[in-house]
Amino acid sequence: MTYFFKGYLASYCASLECIAFPRILSDRIKVPPRQFIIKRKIFKMIWVIFLINFALVNGVLSSDLYELDLIHFNDFHARFEETSKESPICHTNDTLCLGGFPRLYHVITQLKREKPDALLLNAGDSFQGTYWYTFFKWNVLQEFMNLLPHDAHAIGNHDFDDGPMGLAGYISALNAPVLAANMDTTFEPVLEGLYHPSTIVKRKGRKIGIIGLITTDTELFSNVGNVKFLDPRTSLKRELRVLNGEGVDIIIVLSHCGYDTDVLLAREFGKDVDVIVGGHSHREEKSPQPYPVVIESDANKNHKVLVVQASAFSKYVGNVTVYLDSEGHYVNWDGEMIYLNQSIPEDTGIKELLRPYAEFVHLAQLTPIGESMTPLSHEDCSRGECTLGNLMTDALNAVAKHAVQTSLDYIAFAQQSYLPSSLPDGIITHGELIELLPYYDQIETFNVQGKTIIDALEWGVRDAQFYNEFQIPLLLQVSGLKVQYNITNPEGKRVTSVRVGKDNVPLKRKKYYQVTAPGFLADGGDGYSVFKKYKKNMKVIGHDQDVLKSYIEKRSPLNIVTEDRIILYN
Repeated sequence: MTYFFKGYLASYCASLECIAFPRILSDRIKVPPRQFIIKRKIFKMIWVIFLINFALVNGVLSSDLYELDLIHFNDFHARFEETSKESPICHTNDTLCLGGFPRLYHVITQLKREKPDALLLNAGDSFQGTYWYTFFKWNVLQEFMNLLPHDAHAIGNHDFDDGPMGLAGYISALNAPVLAANMDTTFEPVLEGLYHPSTIVKRKGRKIGIIGLITTDTELFSNVGNVKFLDPRTSLKRELRVLNGEGVDIIIVLSHCGYDTDVLLAREFGKDVDVIVGGHSHREEKSPQPYPVVIESDANKNHKVLVVQASAFSKYVGNVTVYLDSEGHYVNWDGEMIYLNQSIPEDTGIKELLRPYAEFVHLAQLTPIGESMTPLSHEDCSRGECTLGNLMTDALNAVAKHAVQTSLDYIAFAQQSYLPSSLPDGIITHGELIELLPYYDQIETFNVQGKTIIDALEWGVRDAQFYNEFQIPLLLQVSGLKVQYNITNPEGKRVTSVRVGKDNVPLKRKKYYQVTAPGFLADGGDGYSVFKKYKKNMKVIGHDQDVLKSYIEKRSPLNIVTEDRIILYN
């Protein structure tokens, strides 16, 4: 019989000096030690019984408990170097810098040394996000990912950004299995045989099934060719039957579907699923999140599912241990998201391996693409109209006018959260452009009615009442419009005037307009679901990095000013 309380007993005796306890107590109450020694054996027996009961209450003592250790991360997004909350690459070289592959490697290696049977799971989206990926694509990525002892990888939507061929090269080079149960590559033979719906690994005598899932929105966000993405519910149900037929003891879903979908899957399939390790949502670390999230199964109230996700950008590593009884139900669990700040050392060997690549990247980042007469600050974009927003939306309108010939008025949008960094006055480099637009998002142009535009503008200022006038987190930057708001009005009635084009004619609710926006926004990102719901005749006309780079090159030196496109009254 295995007693899990042994560690507890040892630690308690070490800290409380069990053997010397009678002498300590006698000294404190001024009674000769000999009186305590007479009953020393009885006392020790009582103390041990207490510790055993303590262990039992806490679910530590059982011959049937199985300990499952999981290490996980997601949405790495090419963060080979240190990152920060403000920028994909940290430039300050101080305590604000965190994450990066050397730090990620150090933590995972240390955890595996402590828990050699732990599973290491990667929930996808390793591509895209810094100049490292823009320049090296998947070649360097596979080299360093293979240095980590992965047990399985999921595929993320951004992993398709260079098409099926780009993904095929990457996953064919990986050492660990790549999983996607809801992906059909029948008509993309380059991917056939390179991934599996699930895999089975063995740990400490148990068979653990791992099922991969990818968001069905991938076809909207990325370059998927002829790949089809199936309903994750149907695919999961099918694969659960397969794994249960193989006699697996524990089932983990490795998902790149997003947190909300993971929770729904946990409720519906919790009878069979034990843990969901997720990605895609980039869940904000600044607001406290429970870890793990415990979801009760709809089918079996006695069976709970743990849902975990580790933020994004190499800032965190998830580390969870679960204890299961002989029927596979949770008795206890323990875990944390390890914050990869400056208190975590970087692995010096990995830094040395990265050094020649880093030198090349740093040199390439300095390539000039244009010049600005004024600074273009992203911080101004949550306070009202900003020059950076004017530059971006004007670039979107310019490419739309070239790509689509129409009599409709051209309007462009970009949300404040889409512009995470600033462009300086003076020389603008390629590296600064990549930091501003790290995800190589597709640009969509489509038709919507004026009432949809008004609804979107209202959504952008819905949280204004919770901030002062200088902090509107979802505010839309605009081109082709002049908008006035009164943020003291009730939610949904804050847009007081919308005028269109050079002639400043009033926007008409039933008239259609030619609207252009980043794909993330156009497809409902940041809650702008009205675009996704009502857009018509959508066409992809390029990618944001290419569009803005071309616009800057053609119009440099830039002299961007504010033009009363957005006026806020309070």
